Amino acid sequence: IATKTLVATVPSGPNPIVEGLDLPKHEQSKRIKVDLRLQVEGSDHLWALGDCAACSEGKTGRPCPPTAQFALREARALAHNIHASLNGRALKAFRFRSRGALCVIGHHTACAELTVPFVREKSVQFSGLFAWLLWRGIYLSKLRGLDRKVRVLTDWVIELFFPRDIVQTIELHEKGAHDGNLV
Repeated sequence: IATKTLVATVPSGPNPIVEGLDLPKHEQSKRIKVDLRLQVEGSDHLWALGDCAACSEGKTGRPCPPTAQFALREARALAHNIHASLNGRALKAFRFRSRGALCVIGHHTACAELTVPFVREKSVQFSGLFAWLLWRGIYLSKLRGLDRKVRVLTDWVIELFFPRDIVQTIELHEKGAHDGNLV
């Protein structure tokens, strides 16, 4: 497929490059406006997803948050739609309902809000060690490859007994990585 493709990983906000593009943007978020098929509004062959796209959940119409769980599902939907577009088939609307949110807030502490399955608009909120263990477990399950999982798990076990080396923290910070997000 002949194309000019830009693939970028950016913080939860549109890349400054997006601001300079002459494309329709959402007024508040400054993200590129896309329809439910993740096509840029007014274009047949231009697509956007993740942090740079202002898309909505198919069923509720609410804006999709710029989180990994949405970006991963958007990527699957977009890959399907690009493939369908190239083969003259119908495009599908992006539909995904959040499963909740987990956030580490300190040493062995996290907060969680998890959606109750099969119950509309119901969620369970909790925090503490269990939420932290849940966050770690889900993070570990998302890693690809046994070697990465073993390395991360080993690092976490060592961190339980010894505090993180400040030199390592500074080195990671200078590279733009955030604690817990380096894969």
